[in-house]
Amino acid sequence: MALISVFLLAFIEISLPLPIVFVMDGSIEVAFLVIGLAGSLGSLFFIYLSQPIRRWVVRRYGMESVVIRRTERFMVRYGAAGVGLLAPMILGHALTAVGAVVLGAPTGKLAVWMIVGVVLWTLIYYAAFLMGGTMLGWEP
Repeated sequence: MALISVFLLAFIEISLPLPIVFVMDGSIEVAFLVIGLAGSLGSLFFIYLSQPIRRWVVRRYGMESVVIRRTERFMVRYGAAGVGLLAPMILGHALTAVGAVVLGAPTGKLAVWMIVGVVLWTLIYYAAFLMGGTMLGWEP
């Protein structure tokens, strides 16, 4: 039951299930594997779900709005790779995916880099989790 909760929370945001992982009795490695998988699937889900939202925004505000011009400068500077790698730290992978697609990010490149970013941040969380646990005298 704990892994289902971890999956559902990580589908939306990969840092949300960390307290559950800390108190659960199961394997920590499996829990972080589930977090990485759920975060990746969540990113793909929100990237491809946001296509109708993008069409509505373009119809409603047009491509010349101030927000779209500012985001275009950000995308030119950092690209899909920068957005994907920083997504879990910007607004979370779900909101960043929707925002990036709505504001014009290429979905194919964004999907690849979002998955890389989710996996990278899951590994960083795992390493920090293990280091913090050993400092507190906890043995995984």
